[in-house]
Amino acid sequence: MGFLGLFGKDKPSEKAIAKQVTHVKEQYAKPEYRQMAMDKLLGWGTKESLKGLLSRFTAVVQSPHWDEEEKRWLVDQLATRGDLAKEVLQEFLLKNNEVTHAIQALSRLCSKEELNTILCQALWARSPEDYRSSQSKIELIVALQEHEVPDLENLVLPYLDDHNDDVKCAALDVCMSQKCQATYLRIAQMISEDQHSARVLRQAATAACQLEIPIDLHKPLAPEVAEDFVVKNGKLKPSHRG
Repeated sequence: MGFLGLFGKDKPSEKAIAKQVTHVKEQYAKPEYRQMAMDKLLGWGTKESLKGLLSRFTAVVQSPHWDEEEKRWLVDQLATRGDLAKEVLQEFLLKNNEVTHAIQALSRLCSKEELNTILCQALWARSPEDYRSSQSKIELIVALQEHEVPDLENLVLPYLDDHNDDVKCAALDVCMSQKCQATYLRIAQMISEDQHSARVLRQAATAACQLEIPIDLHKPLAPEVAEDFVVKNGKLKPSHRG
C-alpha cells in the first residue's frame, strides 16, 4: 500500500509538513488522497514529518473500513522505522487522546519490559482529575491489562475515583477480570457513596458481588445499589426482586 521511493530526500519545511498533515486528516477524501500524503511524510523520514504522520491516528474518516485499514498500515510502517519512530510514538503517547494504534506500533518496537514502563508512564501522566484525557486513560487501562503489566491493581486503583464514568467503569472491569485485591476496600466503600452515578454504582456493586468482597454491615448501601442487591453474611448478593 503506497510507494515510498517517489519523493525527494530533502528535509521538508514546516509549511510542507503542515500541508501534508492537512491532507492526511481529510475526512471525506478518497483513500488514495490520504495515502499520497502519508507516503510523502513517511518518505521524508524526519522526526517532524513522522510527528505529523501520527496525526492520522487522531482523525476518524468517513469510511470505517478505510479508517481502520489506513491506521493498520501506518502501524506496520512505523514498526519498521526503529528508534526514531519509537521516540516519536512515545511523545505521542504522552500527549494525545487516541493511543491504541500508537501502542500497537510500540509493542513491535520495544521489549516487553520497556513497553510496560512506557505504558505506566503514560497513565501516570494523566491524573484522575484530568478531564481532557478520558479516552486515552481508558485505552491505556485496557492496554495495561492486555500486556499483563505487573502491579496492575495499584496502577488502576486511583482511577476508580476518576472524574469520568467511562474511566471508572474501565478500571472496575479490570478489577473484576484480574481479581485486583488491592482495590477491594475501595470498591466496598464506593457502593455506599453518593458521589457516583447510578451506572458506576451498579458496576461497582457487580464487582463487589462477583469478587465476594466483604461489606461493612454498618454502612447503608447507596439507593441505586439497594434496588438490586442486598448484604447477606457480610457479602453483596443479588436481591432477585420481581
